[in-house]
Amino acid sequence: MFIRKEKQKLGELLRDLDLLNEDQVKQALLLQREQGIKFGDAVVKLGFLKKDDINWALSNQLNIPYIPDLKEKGIVDPASVALLPYDFAEKHCVIILGQMSDAVNIVIADPLNSTVIEYIEHSTGKHVNVSISDEKAIRDMIEVLYKDGGMTAAEHPGEGNVAQIKTEIDTVIQEIGTGFDAEIYKNALCISFDKRAKKNVSIQLSYKNAEIGKYFIDIVIDNTIGVIFSNRDIDEHHINALLKLSKLQGLIVMKITEKLTLEALE
Repeated sequence: MFIRKEKQKLGELLRDLDLLNEDQVKQALLLQREQGIKFGDAVVKLGFLKKDDINWALSNQLNIPYIPDLKEKGIVDPASVALLPYDFAEKHCVIILGQMSDAVNIVIADPLNSTVIEYIEHSTGKHVNVSISDEKAIRDMIEVLYKDGGMTAAEHPGEGNVAQIKTEIDTVIQEIGTGFDAEIYKNALCISFDKRAKKNVSIQLSYKNAEIGKYFIDIVIDNTIGVIFSNRDIDEHHINALLKLSKLQGLIVMKITEKLTLEALE
């Protein structure tokens, strides 16, 4: 099981390990801000460290395995890879390597990203054992496993799944917090889901194969799951009727109060 240490920025960690001095950290932070790149990439670009040095440092400091070659036979179980949607794996540079009855083994480029690790724990219901590898190596393997292996983003079984999407929305809310109006959450969800989400969508309602009108949906994800924001309770019979009359596979209702609540129906 991966035991989280107190969250520490990469620059602080490398400085504490005497791999960078204070001036080098400041230079890397400046380059990071100027070019909009990751801190580790800035360090490598400045020639202070090699990428392998950073991965080695993270591996040793966090006491997790470093896997330099993901192409080695037997490292990846294709059936376990399918537990994560392609878009999520690609966005966060993470792969589920394998699973046991109570745990999953993952490889990730940023093992300090506790939000992603907690999401995987939540979505799989299992403990997460973390290992680290080079970002390019992981991305290359993602393309092989998902695309070359015939599992495209649109076909992936994790997408279009109401429970999966609800978990992803929960993760966004945990990062932002409660107490904001609906528009804040709409914008945040559209950023998080990127091209998978469309805001303010008018969907067609049909009865006996004939169009009977339109219905406004706050967000539609993967063209199949609707998200509705409301400051009051919505009648479940109305939701069921909406699902019956539309082509949506599921609906997630976000009740905006002092404490956000989510209800998923399909």
